[in-house]
Amino acid sequence: MEENRFFKWLWRINAIGLFLLLCTGLFSFVKNQVERADRIGRMTPEPISSLAEDPKGVEKWVLKNNMQIEGSSYKMLSLVSEYSKVKAQDISYYATTNNVMEYNNRMAKNILFLNQKNNHSSWLFKTNNQLILECRSLTEGGNAPYYIMRNGKNPKAQLIYYTIINKDTNGDKIITTKDKKSFAVSKISSEGYKVIIHDIEQIISVSHMEESNSMSLVYQKDGMAYALKFDIEKFEIINNVALPKVGEKI
Repeated sequence: MEENRFFKWLWRINAIGLFLLLCTGLFSFVKNQVERADRIGRMTPEPISSLAEDPKGVEKWVLKNNMQIEGSSYKMLSLVSEYSKVKAQDISYYATTNNVMEYNNRMAKNILFLNQKNNHSSWLFKTNNQLILECRSLTEGGNAPYYIMRNGKNPKAQLIYYTIINKDTNGDKIITTKDKKSFAVSKISSEGYKVIIHDIEQIISVSHMEESNSMSLVYQKDGMAYALKFDIEKFEIINNVALPKVGEKI
């Protein structure tokens, strides 16, 4: 009798504990959903730039500070959307996060190069119809602390390199990160912009070869890995070779 009563009380305590746990979980879930919906639904306007217009009349733009180009008077400024998130049907790019379509404002559509010596500036592209996944300077020696320790001075940028998506390669009628990429380079002033590799899947590594003042690029295209060497002075490809498969003789 006493043993049955003990198990009844134990069952009741477990039931109450399980109920409280379910209530806590449900409350947390509802709270997270409300906060997420509020973040997505609330658009926070920023000061609008008149430097660009959307032909569809939907998207406005904000000019954001990007980076100072090492050892030069040039600065790069990114052109991004005015909102942190906007409806997918209103823009030319979206990403899916938790089944919600949202704009990724970290991805620039254009870059303004500003020479701070004379305030001369120029846009990298004539339109905003591309996605700039990456825009970086290639500096001397690659490893800045090691270069400074070895040479007693800060490294200088040798060129700017970009990973760009500017065409629909998978046929879904929209430019997204699912499309194949192009790798491009330019002078630190944005002059001489040129795409050197089209339709790549992944950039694996980019480095500066100090002894030959060249750029070494390892990338993947059509499932194959390649190593490319680029002459910075002549601004042309030196060679571009496929890397061997495992067990394959060179």
